[in-house]
Amino acid sequence: MTLLDAQAQHPFLLTFSLIGLVYLTCLGGVLAAQLAWRGHPAYWLAVLGGFFFLVGVLWGRGYLSGGATFTFLGGGIVLAVFGVALDLIFGPPVSQPSAE
Repeated sequence: MTLLDAQAQHPFLLTFSLIGLVYLTCLGGVLAAQLAWRGHPAYWLAVLGGFFFLVGVLWGRGYLSGGATFTFLGGGIVLAVFGVALDLIFGPPVSQPSAE
């Protein structure tokens, strides 16, 4: 029995990987929402990107066609990266603590 045969009979690794991926995406979305709420509006794109990524991951297999799944996954990643990049380029400067 090869590893792929065992994987088909016991899909625990794939299930736990999906749970971890969804957890990290939700955690990133919450952190992006906190940053957006505190004055970094470009992070709203990262929140939207996390939502699109979750739609593609969770509904992609059973409900959406292959093209729509790829679009949601790719669009989510692009929006998240674009939101972070916009904040790094055009965001408010980080204030330095004053030495007194």
